[in-house]
Amino acid sequence: MRVKLAVAMAVLLISIPSVAQVQPQARTRIPLRVQLSAGAGMDYWSGDWGGQIDRWGPTAWLTATMWHCLGFNVEGHSMIFGGNKVASPYKLFIGEGGLMCTTGYWGRFPPISKGELGLASLSQGDNFAGHRHSTYWTWSVGGGVEYHTGGHWWTRVEYTFDNIPHFHSTASNLNHTLNPRGIAFGETYRFGESGPVSDRVLWSATVGVTTEHRASQKRKAPRGRGAFSLGRRLLRSR
Repeated sequence: MRVKLAVAMAVLLISIPSVAQVQPQARTRIPLRVQLSAGAGMDYWSGDWGGQIDRWGPTAWLTATMWHCLGFNVEGHSMIFGGNKVASPYKLFIGEGGLMCTTGYWGRFPPISKGELGLASLSQGDNFAGHRHSTYWTWSVGGGVEYHTGGHWWTRVEYTFDNIPHFHSTASNLNHTLNPRGIAFGETYRFGESGPVSDRVLWSATVGVTTEHRASQKRKAPRGRGAFSLGRRLLRSR
């Protein structure tokens, strides 16, 4: 019995370092994953100017998806060419940033939605506005969809509704709200993983352990449990 007891104690002492190697790793917090993407394309917008101004312009965006579908988006829009004679002096540049939600897979079409704040630079011709160039605070909402074209590349199509408050017209001597709006389309390149960020993986990251990390711990754990089980069996057989 003394031999069995000595063997059991030895097994338990040997098992302690193996458990110590497993446990600290299980408590390791995995940092929150951030998916970066950048893209560019074209705008086709209406200037909300009596239905007479529809213009084209380049657009670009940078997105960091950080938690579930939520991320921060920064983008620029413009209306600088095309349209009729009335539209030719009308030029609009908008820079905005805010929250964007890129929903998980709907097949190859993850929907996107956004709400942003920013600045607008507006130039116009002789139209009773009282001045030809001004800068305004803006806010916008929008949504659209992306399509996984292959690899790291995604095609984006979206609609944005912008609000430019306190536009003063000397024709009516009132402040008006302009609502430039329209569609944008272009290509997005996603750095890192090519697919959308998985809600399951992001949630695992927020609680500190990824699914893959848990799986590796399960593979390592039996060594410690097995050693304790052997020690208990030897003690019981006394």
